[in-house]
Amino acid sequence: MFESRLLQNAERSPRNSKFGLKALKAVVLAGGRGTRLRPLTYTRPKPLLPLVGEPAIVHLIRKLAHEGIRDIVMTTNFFAGWLRAALGDGSRYGARIEHVEEKAPLGTAGSVKNSESLIDETFLVVQGDNQFEFDPKDVINIHRKVGASATLALVEVENPSEYGIAELSDGRITRFLEKPKPEECFSNLVNSGFYVVEPEVLKLVPAGKPFDFSKNLFPLMLESKMTLGGFHAKGFWVDIGDPASYLKANIWALNRLEPKGKIIHGSGCSISEKATLKGPSYLGNNVKVHEGTRIGPHSCVYDGTQILTGTEVTSSIVYENTQIGRNVILDTCVVAENCQIGDRVQIGRDAVVGGSSELGDDSHLIEESKVGPWAIVANSSVVSGTSSAFEIQADALSSILERSSLYSGLSIEEAKVCSVLWNLREADTDAISRFARVPRPMVISITSDLHQRGLLMSFGDEPRMYALAVRQGKND
Repeated sequence: MFESRLLQNAERSPRNSKFGLKALKAVVLAGGRGTRLRPLTYTRPKPLLPLVGEPAIVHLIRKLAHEGIRDIVMTTNFFAGWLRAALGDGSRYGARIEHVEEKAPLGTAGSVKNSESLIDETFLVVQGDNQFEFDPKDVINIHRKVGASATLALVEVENPSEYGIAELSDGRITRFLEKPKPEECFSNLVNSGFYVVEPEVLKLVPAGKPFDFSKNLFPLMLESKMTLGGFHAKGFWVDIGDPASYLKANIWALNRLEPKGKIIHGSGCSISEKATLKGPSYLGNNVKVHEGTRIGPHSCVYDGTQILTGTEVTSSIVYENTQIGRNVILDTCVVAENCQIGDRVQIGRDAVVGGSSELGDDSHLIEESKVGPWAIVANSSVVSGTSSAFEIQADALSSILERSSLYSGLSIEEAKVCSVLWNLREADTDAISRFARVPRPMVISITSDLHQRGLLMSFGDEPRMYALAVRQGKND
């Protein structure tokens, strides 16, 4: 499908060889927890959030490969195993990826320092949640022209207070301030998270300690009178760090892949002749769209999802294996995997529904609201702001998922069982059933399945006792 087109683009890059880009290595930072994208990032890491049929970070890797930047060091921490499994050695994307896991978060500069043994010449640093159109060679040329120790790609934004801002003069940054207050803003040029760096700069970064490029390293370089270069990059750029930016990136990617506004769809789809689809939009494999449904433009619906009669999906993203009821309105929002959305539900702009959540009939999520994962919203409820699920530790359950197989997820009932075991440390099926309020036969099935997946350990004879295997790992 469209993957072959992107791969062809990645392989067609002879124009870059004269700029020496093939010799440059990129360190891609992919270890963050993605807290601003919660609840989506409780059940998968931010780099693996889907963007028109592929993980967002795959689009970035293809962009780098297309520009001749094929040697990539991927720094990971949160859900590191999932990233290794999903990306492998990068060969399918025209790249060569080496994965370096941080045992504890080290910050942006600290994570690069942790990979120092793999760096021996000028290199690039790229934030793993970035999508951009500018040409890396332009940043490299400025870097070489001014003889900089590090050079930042700077982009112009309307609200610079959310980023690090820079004052630029003749290719050199003269002032830099991380996330200023609105009244402190002296520039609308902000740090894009794309850098060209000389290896000796890493001598300023302490080993094994959290250290950040924007908060620590760049101010230190300016204080030390080191040359900090800057390039005013043009064209599209987004950091998919929040729901609005993620949805913006989705629209951009759809327009880029299907400029003529067509519908991209996988195999096994069942689309009613009485449904209305507007492109550019994307449907995964085995998607079912019933009559009277209106999808698009700029919508993505992933594998195994079903959308019932009369529902309208506009500029929204719906993950895999989700059921959308009748006469539902999804307006520029995100609904995660394995959700059950009742009839006549309304989900407003920039709202997010976390994985394995259930929204009752006639419920309404106000714009920018967040529910889940594993949430149950009662019929006719109105949700504004952030609504957590039942009494669970979302971070704890997220760490449990890190130990599971790729994209296996947890159902609401499985989350309840794991939550009880997190609180009690160990219990038999009768106790689990009582505290989780899940029928005992279902608990028996769930504990057996989670045990096979390596998430639970069992011991004792009668009654059989269970505990979370994850407690034997990094959480103890």
